[in-house]
Amino acid sequence: MHWHGKAKALQADKIAQTLQIFLPFHRLAAIESAASRKMDNIIEARELQIERKHFYVELRENERGRFLRITEEAHGRRNSIIVPSTGVDDFTAIIAEVLTNNEGAPA
Repeated sequence: MHWHGKAKALQADKIAQTLQIFLPFHRLAAIESAASRKMDNIIEARELQIERKHFYVELRENERGRFLRITEEAHGRRNSIIVPSTGVDDFTAIIAEVLTNNEGAPA
């Protein structure tokens, strides 16, 4: 594959990743990206409702590795963040640190 073909393939992968962030939450074992025809396998998933917000926490895997996707759905809008598996420990540690440091702060 020449350079132009590789560039198009990389662009298609980026588009597929962007689209996956905005796709609705599905309770399927895998979600196929329309742009790349590659699969994200859901390894584990949990739902949580807090007030009017729904949270979906999913451990997923694709050809690039494992990652944690956290999706918030409220008032018809959906926002997601993706944390690579290599950063999950740091991510959860910093959340715990922020919450611990806040215990002594006034409300």
